[in-house]
Order: sequence, then structure tokens, then C-alpha cells
Amino acid sequence: MLKHLTLTFALAIAVTATVNAQDQKVTTADFAGTWNIEAMSHQIALVIEPVDSTHVTATMMMMGRDMPLKGELVGRTISLTGVKDPAAPAAPPAAEAGHAATEHAPANAKPIVITLLEDGTLSGEMMTNMGAAKWTGEKLKAKKKG
Repeated sequence: MLKHLTLTFALAIAVTATVNAQDQKVTTADFAGTWNIEAMSHQIALVIEPVDSTHVTATMMMMGRDMPLKGELVGRTISLTGVKDPAAPAAPPAAEAGHAATEHAPANAKPIVITLLEDGTLSGEMMTNMGAAKWTGEKLKAKKKG
């Protein structure tokens, strides 16, 4: 009887812990900070700053260039899209049909999708000229002073 009662109690605790973990709502604050991303043998930095409870701004730094982004949180996932710099000059006419001579992403560009995993790391996917690239990322840890 005591074994049965102990087993029932342990099962109740496990179910409660699982429900509590699933009930924890992810916020933009959970994504805030600097992330080290490894994608296609390249290290990329992604800095995410919350705007409000469901929106963020971000900067992706890769190959010596900064790309401003904005995004929206849905569940555990943020979809990031490029932000055109209003100070940037207007794009010149296309050099060839179907090819815009600009550094900015085309209007039909796919978003960069990032998901916060249970272990606190990121998983994501972005489109490249070679197709979809899946990647993982870890939050940069602050250096200890002293």
C-alpha cells in the first residue's frame, strides 16, 4: 500500500512539473541578448532587443556587415524580416531582367525563423542562395568581473 501511495505521489509531481513547464509563457525578454549562431560553417552574431511583449528589433552581424531586422513572437518562435534603412539611396534600375542591383532583400524574401528551445538555445532557419540553411545558437554569456 505504501509503495502504491509513493508511486502515485511521484507520478502526480511529475505531471505537475510537466504541466508547469508547458504553461511557462515565452516572452521577447527570453530572446533578449547576443546570440552566437553557427550556420554553414560561419559564425554569426544576432543581437535581439525587445520592443514590447510580442515584437523585437535585431541586428544580424555576418561577414563584416550589419543587417537590421524586426520580428514578431508567436509561441516560442520569432520570424525576423529585414528593415530597409530610410537613409539608404534609392536602388538603381535592375542591371538584368529579374535581378535588382541592390543590397536590400527583395520584397518576397523569406523570414529568418528562430525558435527558443527548452534548453535555452536557439534553433533556426534562413534562406540563402544555396537554399534553406538550418542553424543553432547559444546565448553569449556575460564575462564575470573581478
